Amino acid sequence: MKKHVAELKIDGHRLVVKSEEDEVYIRAVENYLNNKIEEVKENTKAASTLDLALLAALNITGEVLKTKETLDKIGKRTEELEELIDRNIQ
Repeated sequence: MKKHVAELKIDGHRLVVKSEEDEVYIRAVENYLNNKIEEVKENTKAASTLDLALLAALNITGEVLKTKETLDKIGKRTEELEELIDRNIQ
C-alpha cells in the first residue's frame, strides 16, 4: 500500500508523518487531536506541551476503551439474538 507523507501541526508543533491512510483521514486525526488538546487546555491548568499531550492521550484512551466495551456488549447481544433467531426458525 502507498505511504502518504503529511506535515501536521499539533498544538502549534510541526510533525511529519508517514501513513498508509489517505490525506483526508490524516487531517481528520490531526483535527481530532488538536480539538482534544484544546479541551484539555480549557479544563486544566496544565501548561507544558507534554502535560497537555499526555492528558489528551488519556482522554482519547478512555474514549477508545469505552467504545471497545460498548462494541463488546453489542457483539455479545448480537450473538444472543442470532441464537434466539436460530432456535425459533428450527
